Amino acid sequence: MFLVTFRLDPGTYDAEFHELNDAVQAAAEDTDGYLGKRTWHAPESEEVLVVYYWASLDALESFGADADHREAKRRWTEWYDAYEVTVTEVVESYGSGFGDDPDPPA
Repeated sequence: MFLVTFRLDPGTYDAEFHELNDAVQAAAEDTDGYLGKRTWHAPESEEVLVVYYWASLDALESFGADADHREAKRRWTEWYDAYEVTVTEVVESYGSGFGDDPDPPA
């Protein structure tokens, strides 16, 4: 499994952002190998972390080729003050206390 952590400092969102953001999320969900996402908001700042879960690097690369996703990456300065992406391969995952389903969110 691969995780993509998208860390962002939001700027100003307009209608065009929301339309493109919705299209990018739909493209992710339509990509074979997309497993879900989780979002966290930092209590002391406006920073946001979004972690996307992917079954394989091939799935992630397939999503990366999506035209809406590429457009959003080109236009990031219109809507974010800063961003950072980290791609991580999960070697092992374990624990308890989050219910019976250890899989990422759908």
